[in-house]
Amino acid sequence: MTGPGQDSPQDLAAAYALGALSADETRRFEAFLATSPETQREVREYREVAALLALAGPDAPSALPGGLRDRVLTRVAEQKARPLRAAGTGARPSSVVWVALAASLLLAVGLGAGLVSARGRLAAVQTELAARNASLDRTAQQLAERDSTLNSILEPGVELYQLTSSGDPEPGIQLFWNRQRNQAIVHGFRLKPVPSGKAYQLWFIKDGAPVPSVTFKPEADGHAKVEHVAVPEGGALSAAAITVEPEAGSAQPTSPIVMVGPLKRS
Repeated sequence: MTGPGQDSPQDLAAAYALGALSADETRRFEAFLATSPETQREVREYREVAALLALAGPDAPSALPGGLRDRVLTRVAEQKARPLRAAGTGARPSSVVWVALAASLLLAVGLGAGLVSARGRLAAVQTELAARNASLDRTAQQLAERDSTLNSILEPGVELYQLTSSGDPEPGIQLFWNRQRNQAIVHGFRLKPVPSGKAYQLWFIKDGAPVPSVTFKPEADGHAKVEHVAVPEGGALSAAAITVEPEAGSAQPTSPIVMVGPLKRS
């Protein structure tokens, strides 16, 4: 496989690893490769270098195992030091092959680093956009809910009543009663937390007797809102009250009244 003006078979290992040999050269080199464990090792190392550099990006040098990087660089230096053979001899200049290998590895580093960097930036942008979209969705939902509540409060026939604790305005309950629809909106503020398994329950005092209504729990900031609360019809409603009951509610109050307010027009 060798002759005057030709590379030795082992010198073609780099070109073979890069796929730079002709079909005839590849066939003859593979015949030699089957008999040379040392050349097989070199081919594996060249391919491993290219793969590791492409995957490692900017940290490529430290990613190469053992003395593999030093052996490859030493081999490059040795081959680059050899003089180029005369053109037209049919030989493949060893230094050209090694320069091509070095250029290919540098290109692999650039492409690998660029790909990793681009994927990282894309993932960061996608994450940020998803977070912004989720935030916008939440904001839009909150605004829609506030608009709906405000529109309900501003409807004709809506009256505001206050439920307080011993006359103290805080904590308290605002009860917006739409007499035309016979529905109410309950808005609580600065409410104290309730024990586990418990909830606040609204009662309407009708003809002197408590009529059970909705249960609710305050949020962490003490606020609570319940819409579309049915107001009992028939009879005289004199007041509304709040007690602490089981989460499912009670048919009759089982604890003292914590907030109360009249439902009579002033």
